[in-house]
Amino acid sequence: MSTKVVGLDLGTHAVKVCELVTTFKKFELVGAAMEPVVAEGERATLAEIAAAAHRLLEQRGALLDPIYCSLPADFVSTLTLEFPFAAPKKIEQALPFQLEEALPVDLDQVVWDWQLVESRADGHSTVLVAYVKRALFESFIETLKAAGVDPKVVGIGALSYYNLFDYVIGESATAVAVLDIGHVHAELAVFDGSKPAVVRHIRGGGLDVTRALAQAFQVSLDQAERGKLAEGVVALPSTPRNDGNAPRAELITQACHGALQPLVREVKRSLVAHAEASGHTIDRLYITGGTSQLRGIEAYLSLLLGVEIQRLDPLSVPFSRLVEGGDRLRPFVGKALAAPLRAFNAKHQSHINLRKGDFAYTGDFSFMRGRIVTLAAAAVLVVILAAMVAVSKKRVLEAENAALTAQVRAISKVVLGEETDDADRVFNAMMAAESSAAKLIPQVTAFQLLAEVSGRIDNDLVIDVDQFDVDLDRKKLEIRGRTESGGDVERLVEVLEGHPCFKNKVSKDKVEKSMEEKTKFRLTASSGCS
Repeated sequence: MSTKVVGLDLGTHAVKVCELVTTFKKFELVGAAMEPVVAEGERATLAEIAAAAHRLLEQRGALLDPIYCSLPADFVSTLTLEFPFAAPKKIEQALPFQLEEALPVDLDQVVWDWQLVESRADGHSTVLVAYVKRALFESFIETLKAAGVDPKVVGIGALSYYNLFDYVIGESATAVAVLDIGHVHAELAVFDGSKPAVVRHIRGGGLDVTRALAQAFQVSLDQAERGKLAEGVVALPSTPRNDGNAPRAELITQACHGALQPLVREVKRSLVAHAEASGHTIDRLYITGGTSQLRGIEAYLSLLLGVEIQRLDPLSVPFSRLVEGGDRLRPFVGKALAAPLRAFNAKHQSHINLRKGDFAYTGDFSFMRGRIVTLAAAAVLVVILAAMVAVSKKRVLEAENAALTAQVRAISKVVLGEETDDADRVFNAMMAAESSAAKLIPQVTAFQLLAEVSGRIDNDLVIDVDQFDVDLDRKKLEIRGRTESGGDVERLVEVLEGHPCFKNKVSKDKVEKSMEEKTKFRLTASSGCS
């Protein structure tokens, strides 16, 4: 039996989904889609994002499937803690005390979860903790539920790319990073030695570029957005251009560069800080998200960050079965695909799920409750049908019993001279009668008679029987058929007369040659058995 698992990316510009169908032994990516967020203001509200998510899931028929998603990037914060032990139970016990000291608010005001990042040979460990204000998380869950969306798992976006590690990034002895540049926010994850080392949210993205273009060309945001998609290019302003349209091209370049500079600066700061702390430089940086489509961005980031830049290709996974739309969706669905992969037993996967405690997902129990009601109704229906069948059988048996009782009464008049329904008495009287006629019980059955006669016929006696009639009232047997010779007919007569019921009571009414040179015959016999 197959089930569907849905990954949901709640972007501020568009909502994306990926659908995985799972069976007992494997899983496949069978669907991917995106839906634009309709926002009244410059930036979409959570309610508007939730409405877009509902539209998309409803179109895909996935509202009731298990949904895996991430918190909006600006909702969640992370920190890493060091422990002198690595046993999960000990970490679980010690974490609340550590968090009380590390967090700027009381622990009961936040929702948090943790993941063991590294367990070292000296027994020490590194733990990643994600937390969000309780009131903010409650508003997030309630807003989604109001739109008919109830996620089973709520993780953090940057860490979800850890789920793609085995399928896209692959094992690496060096440090690699993933940068998801969205419309409003960017999310950075650094994986060092195939383990998550840095997870952070950086403000800045495609909306900043759109604003810069709108200001540079004095147009509306909608016009600037269309221009960004058609002509947007990012490069250092000093880069010479020979396209015949230098003033306009240079203005676009300056606007894009100026908008992305704060984001690039924060990314570089994070990469340098990690290199200094760990001694490992970043080998390559994967980019994804809508803003990663800007022309020239790979060379631009490589020049400013000093690392190799590659585009993340989430749809290159070996379990993809998408037949269309892949090229258009490729830059957008990385997080939507990564989120539900935690449902499978991969070596590298995120474990943080903020739906716990008071906010624990109950959709599975609601689903079971609905199934239990359905099963209970079906069980009641089965019981009712069984009772109806039992009543019907009882009535049929009662009618058959009445008919048999009437027959016993009729026979008892003949045998005993009086009417009774005592079947044993009638049977004993019939068996004790001296005359066969009085017994009224056959001495031999027709099947028994046929079996005994057949057993007396030799295997080499071949007879084609055309007609075999038994007249029970006259106790007469008639056989019509053909044999190879007249001698076979005589042998058949001997067999019949050899039986006690037909002894000396067989006559050959007709024996003649047919056109096929076979002997046609008709035998009649009177039975002396009752």
